Amino acid sequence: MSRVQGRDWLPAAVLVAVLLAAPLWCVTAPGMPDYPAHLASFALIAGEASKHYFVQWAALPNLASEVLVPLIGRLMPLETASRLFLTVTVLMWVLGPALIQRALFGRVGPGVLLSAFFVYNANFIWGFFNYTFAAGLSFLVFAAWIATERRRGVLWSIGFALLFTVIYFSHLFALAVLLLAIGGYELSGLIAERFSGAAIARRVAAPALMLIPAALIFVLLKPAGTASGNFAFNIIGTFQDRFEAAIEIGFDKPLVPLTVALIVLFLGAIVTGAARMHPRMRIALVLFTLGALFAPEWALGGWGVHMRLPAVLGALAFASVEWSLPPRIARIGATVAGAMLVAGAVFLALDWRTYDAQYGEFRAHDGAIPQGARILTVLDGDSLGWSADQPYWHMAEFAIIDRGAFTPLMFTTVGQHVIHIRPSEQAIAAQTAQQGSPPDIDELEDLALGRMEVDPDYQDVFPYLEHVQCRFDQAIVIRGKGAPSHIPSMLRLRQNGSFYGIYDIVRDKSCR
Repeated sequence: MSRVQGRDWLPAAVLVAVLLAAPLWCVTAPGMPDYPAHLASFALIAGEASKHYFVQWAALPNLASEVLVPLIGRLMPLETASRLFLTVTVLMWVLGPALIQRALFGRVGPGVLLSAFFVYNANFIWGFFNYTFAAGLSFLVFAAWIATERRRGVLWSIGFALLFTVIYFSHLFALAVLLLAIGGYELSGLIAERFSGAAIARRVAAPALMLIPAALIFVLLKPAGTASGNFAFNIIGTFQDRFEAAIEIGFDKPLVPLTVALIVLFLGAIVTGAARMHPRMRIALVLFTLGALFAPEWALGGWGVHMRLPAVLGALAFASVEWSLPPRIARIGATVAGAMLVAGAVFLALDWRTYDAQYGEFRAHDGAIPQGARILTVLDGDSLGWSADQPYWHMAEFAIIDRGAFTPLMFTTVGQHVIHIRPSEQAIAAQTAQQGSPPDIDELEDLALGRMEVDPDYQDVFPYLEHVQCRFDQAIVIRGKGAPSHIPSMLRLRQNGSFYGIYDIVRDKSCR
């Protein structure tokens, strides 16, 4: 019997959730690389006029924010609706594991504060809106699954079938996360009941029936973009990324020492008996560990699959144990954990405020971009040095909202998004996630001359930029703190900012 069972830590979890969501309300635009493109998508869905893009709804398993944010945006600005959506995501990532712990042990223990460290993870920091939201929802559904194990009648079964379908439409991989958790939990029950007929019916057949609606939708309305598959594992090359993805407090700012400390704490507590793992969660945690280690880097046209499970594993691991600590030690540990969580939230808010100021500067002056222009983002890699450039990859998408512009990196991948490109622009847009990064300024002259054989990346990553000077109107060159690189003659300065320049792209004789 745990000596800290006399106190329920759910109120502390609620307080932590609010504190971790606070950085979202300290900025107008959080410094997430994907945020500007998502916001542009929401604006187009909400009715923003565009001569370059149109909305075409389909039964895609990637629609959580596309449905909810424009809907909420009818009551408030889209920027506010986006932050509210992300706030709900944070709340679910904290309260979901807390409710899983309550379902397993009857109450919420202090371990919920340790689960909360995984809220700020690579997926959240990148701005993977749909996956992080749907994964948080999966935590809540898994908690309900455990809590209703012995009283699941027809209505509960229908309810879970609906929830599985909702999560499918929110994000396909989040449904896989939920099924992995349920599968491990039910397999433990099957083993305990020696695979009896009644156990198989309850633990295998019943969940399979609940999954039928989502499975039929996937089979019959399978998105066209998922047909190509393109599974790529790259286990060794992505090992560091997997480890760093568990906890981040800003883009490219992983807290590896904290991740290591939490792993040591978890294993040490299990070995010494300071914490007891629920027996029904052992197989599930093994499955998530294998998934975190061996998940592919690319799957079904999407990148970053290898980063999806480490944070989920961490949150579930601490939700699956019951601590046996004297009340005084529990309070001290909770105080230390709470202070560290607050410090992380403060650091993230400060980091985001830097990007928010830069995004604000760009939007305040993007009136220099002609209405409806075709814009290309270019990185000055030498000037940026070791600074992360990913938060600027989609900055030009703000001009889709402000100037009705076109950008080649807007989220329009077939089979993954409801925003589509009009036929006149399809040849000058990225067609896959592999083509989702901007060129460096040193590459422009090769691309302008059509020297696509010089570098394999030109054909693989930038095929739509061949003869770039004939296809685009403006370039936004992102600089860092280092000395700026030489500007090609095809670029003529229109406006200079503190970290960027807007250039007109000058056409040459080849464009005739």
